[in-house]
Amino acid sequence: MSMDLDSVDLNLSTGITQHHEPYPFIAALNKPTSLTGRIALVTGASRGIGRNTALAFAAAGASVAVLARTAADLATLASEIKEKYGTPVLAITGDVLADPGSIVCHVEEKLGKIDILVNNAGIYRMSHFPQEKDISAYWRVFEVNVKGPLSLLHAVLPGFQKRGKGTVITSSYDASKAAVQKGIQILDMELRELGVLNFLIQPGTMATYLGKGAVIGEEFEVLLSGYAKYMIDSIDLPAQSMVALAVLAGNEKDKGGDERVKRLSGRYWDVSDDLEQILEKSAEIAERDLYHLRIRKL
Repeated sequence: MSMDLDSVDLNLSTGITQHHEPYPFIAALNKPTSLTGRIALVTGASRGIGRNTALAFAAAGASVAVLARTAADLATLASEIKEKYGTPVLAITGDVLADPGSIVCHVEEKLGKIDILVNNAGIYRMSHFPQEKDISAYWRVFEVNVKGPLSLLHAVLPGFQKRGKGTVITSSYDASKAAVQKGIQILDMELRELGVLNFLIQPGTMATYLGKGAVIGEEFEVLLSGYAKYMIDSIDLPAQSMVALAVLAGNEKDKGGDERVKRLSGRYWDVSDDLEQILEKSAEIAERDLYHLRIRKL
């Protein structure tokens, strides 16, 4: 396998302004009271994007349940949320695959009914598939990145359906994430009628803990090191972008905003793309069926 990253066009946008840092439109939606009274469950919250996302939701006034496997990091995060924002926080040490139903019940018992689910937890593996001893490590990636989000989505659905509303934001990239993207894209046709909005996001390009120890083989190490120069997005960009989506999804109809956000449900959004411009083009996006994963035929 050989790839020259300099020959790859990584800017796939068509006329939409690109951002690498939080910008005025999403910043305006990240006010201290934007999500007051709302309850969010953030998975993979102990490090990287998940940690910053949990902090961003707390900063916007939400009560936050944080789920991850590393108890010490979660405890530090929970303390920081309490000290900085004083909003209710619940730290849950566990695996997204362990018992999603019990996780949801625990959150709702301690904090109240979940309004927002952020499926951020994920693992990564870059290796030569033919050289894998067996497919167990490979399949583990699919279980965490596909079964995990879908299991939690299924677990929160009874409450969402009962209340006629709910917001789900799922991080989506690479092979396993493409699977969950297509799954949620199909589920959206059913769930949107129940008032449940599902957003799929590409969280930007940055160096996080996710890639550490996940690259198997010298050739992939070289490839990843060459990719480092493209990792220029701020970790606060996806965090504040997810808050912005949650705020917009929870707003009552106002100047067509409700319908514009609904049109993005079930679709894929790169957080580097200007959200205000995407919303302005939401009718065109829906009409042309853009930002969907599909097979193009001759």
